[in-house]
Amino acid sequence: MILSEIIKNIKLEKIIGSVEKNIDGISYDSRRVGSNGLFVCVPGFKADGHTYAAEVVKKGAVALVVEKDVENVPLDTTLLYVKDAREALAEAAASFYAYPSRKLKLIGVTGTKGKTTTTYMLRSIFEKNGEKTGLLGTINHEFSGEIIRSQNTTPEALDLEELFLKMVLKKVETCIMEVSSHSLKLKRVHGLEFDAAVFTNFTRDHLDFHKTFEDYLEAKLMLFKKLGANSKKSFPKAAVINMDDPKAAEFIKVSKVKVLTYGVNPEAEVTAKNIRSSALELSFDIVYKNNFFPVKLQMRGRHNVSNALAAAATGFALNIHPDNIQAGLENLKGVPGRFEVYNTKEGVSVLIDYAHSPDSLEKLLLSVKDLKPARVITVFGCGGDRDRSKRPIMGKIALTNSDVTVITSDNPRTEEPLAIIREIKAGMNEGTYLEIPDRKEAIRAALLLARKDDVVVIAGKGHEDYQIIGTEKVHFSDKETAKNILSEKDQWKNY
Repeated sequence: MILSEIIKNIKLEKIIGSVEKNIDGISYDSRRVGSNGLFVCVPGFKADGHTYAAEVVKKGAVALVVEKDVENVPLDTTLLYVKDAREALAEAAASFYAYPSRKLKLIGVTGTKGKTTTTYMLRSIFEKNGEKTGLLGTINHEFSGEIIRSQNTTPEALDLEELFLKMVLKKVETCIMEVSSHSLKLKRVHGLEFDAAVFTNFTRDHLDFHKTFEDYLEAKLMLFKKLGANSKKSFPKAAVINMDDPKAAEFIKVSKVKVLTYGVNPEAEVTAKNIRSSALELSFDIVYKNNFFPVKLQMRGRHNVSNALAAAATGFALNIHPDNIQAGLENLKGVPGRFEVYNTKEGVSVLIDYAHSPDSLEKLLLSVKDLKPARVITVFGCGGDRDRSKRPIMGKIALTNSDVTVITSDNPRTEEPLAIIREIKAGMNEGTYLEIPDRKEAIRAALLLARKDDVVVIAGKGHEDYQIIGTEKVHFSDKETAKNILSEKDQWKNY
């Protein structure tokens, strides 16, 4: 493709060199540069793409997108100066791949928690509606039987466009994706035309990146502010918003398209009645326009009522038949690492969940109480090199809602695990808790403490199969670890 076509929608400040060159590929990673390439010099958190300018030209790049001057590049290299390399990357990628997202119905789900489960529910609903569906999110990117391991909840703009193109070629009709605050702030989804945006909730998280609640909220709001602007697709547009969240009014205010609200709040347009949550069932009636639609989920946990309402409301907003909404919700068996429950032959339940923020941990433990356990034994930790202020808050939540708490490591990264544990303990004044930095041994201790009708909650990592210790990523799975510990007695079985 000719460079001049690729860059036609980029806000350029200056051009040095010819723009009539043929470009065979785009890259932002110096390791992936090929011949006749366009390399976008993205200033990263650990490395600055500008420092690789000379290297990528030697590998075959013939043009560079830059925010500042670069050194030691040949005079025949085309330099394209911009204010925002990330925005330029998104524009260039969309143009290079011929705007594949415009050929898809695109649904974005954002919020602090609940994104993954809601997207899985939505996929099930749209598949029941007879639509070929793609899923992009925290666990995997999946479409047409292809499963790609996720590196980021929301991929970089270039990787997104490549995935969209693959979906289009596989005849996918609807793409459902998690939209993280990082991706909005870093313009990974810049220029994408979403047909529906779903807001799950807004609670404390990611302050190591956003620094302030205001910045975090503003990132989330961006998805709704741009919804419906400069539309080039014929699909109906809708903003689906959780009325149970205190920030709901702000999301409603910035939305310029049809808004449909959901929640247990009686003022919500899509709500739930007759909720029955126990170890044996999670069932309720979805109420919309005075019609009652009974649903019995295969999943457990009262918090999943909210996720189901979010998915149902999106279905209603996009004109999915209620029968397909019901069938889609009831057909979903579960989501990896999300309220994933197993039993032992001795009557102990083991529950694995991704909860790693104060609000998600609290809601998880409150949902566990619906199971009417004899005791709740909670294993959890806090990530290193991340928001330190949430540590004592999570400590207090775990202590308040558990009979026994085991504090351990959860991706300590470059911090000393015992130092993280000390900060967690600052919120734990009285109660029963153990400190076991080694996560495997912490899980072992919790399982050994458990008796009949106890629930052992292993929180924080969910589907993840690694620990980050120092700068090294080592294999570690909560599910696998618990299963191995219990396998000696052959007592593990599905719930």
